Amino acid sequence: MRKTRIFLLAAALMAAAVLLTTMPRAQAPEETPRLARAETLAPDAPADSTAVRAAAGCAVTQTMQFSRCGHSVTRRVQAPERVVGADFAAAQMYYDVWTITSFGADSIAMSREIDLFCPMHRVLGCSEAGEIVVSRNVYGDGMAIEKTYPGVTLSDFDPDTQEALRLGLGFDTTAEADAWVAAH
Repeated sequence: MRKTRIFLLAAALMAAAVLLTTMPRAQAPEETPRLARAETLAPDAPADSTAVRAAAGCAVTQTMQFSRCGHSVTRRVQAPERVVGADFAAAQMYYDVWTITSFGADSIAMSREIDLFCPMHRVLGCSEAGEIVVSRNVYGDGMAIEKTYPGVTLSDFDPDTQEALRLGLGFDTTAEADAWVAAH
């Protein structure tokens, strides 16, 4: 039991280290004044040589909408060096999986729909090997396994339940997922 706890702690620390080293540095939310219409380039406006360009220190607001639970998560970061000086078209190419909803010299807002549960949920599902697992969205756009149920596999369930587990069942806590597995 102690080795399992140490392993889980090590796995959680590794996941946190990967998350911290791969994500841009987050900034605390701050109120930003609304940009004047002349300072903002609408997403459908044509880009030209006089177009607005992202300035150094430009704030990027990214809203991830999770279709599986209906929740959204917003993070605010500073624009990376590659975006500083970019016009709308260049910024959209850099953020190709995002939809830029507002573009200005001092702020860029974007959104993205992701077909996962948000980080607040625990997801009961199956691993590629068919093992029943609880995972959590710790990356924003990918799941990490937090718990495996030894000896419980996808083949232990009826076909409808197997399909539901392939898609993932959302729970607020691991204890709720444990109770569901025990009941089925």
